[in-house]
Amino acid sequence: MQAIGYHSFNYKMIATELNIKNASIHHYFPSKEDLALAVIEKDRQDFNAFAKNLTFQTPTERAEAMLNLYTHYFNDGKKLCVISTFEISFNDASEPIRKASSAYCTVVTKWLADVFNEGLQSKEFMFKGSAEEMAAMWMAGLPGSLLIGRMIGTDYFHQVINRLRNSLKEE
Repeated sequence: MQAIGYHSFNYKMIATELNIKNASIHHYFPSKEDLALAVIEKDRQDFNAFAKNLTFQTPTERAEAMLNLYTHYFNDGKKLCVISTFEISFNDASEPIRKASSAYCTVVTKWLADVFNEGLQSKEFMFKGSAEEMAAMWMAGLPGSLLIGRMIGTDYFHQVINRLRNSLKEE
């Protein structure tokens, strides 16, 4: 899903990759939607663990960890994050997938806003506008950097990542 998107993958690809039968996957995930919802939920849980591990880090270190996570996605075979994966096919996805991916996006956006608010309060960050507006910009910029970076190239990706980093230290 991360490499080719939700609509393009199929059970046979997974079965071939794992050297198992399609029926084994269908046993646990009867429909493609069931598998997609499980992927979204697993990634949300992974994000929550990622965020929890950063609890005692400074706001700058937490923001940098997020940028590093997306750099890892980009460098690791030019994968998309799960949010990007479902963002691409949002209009064509089922209602449960839209709700699950939107809820996950809200979790990440709130976490970013909390990090940015804390950074503003501690004077680590200086930027105009609210922490929520900055979080919205990052939520557009991070997945967007992966999508457009795949198309245009590494330099573009790094320009966006550096711009996001610098956006926290502007007056």
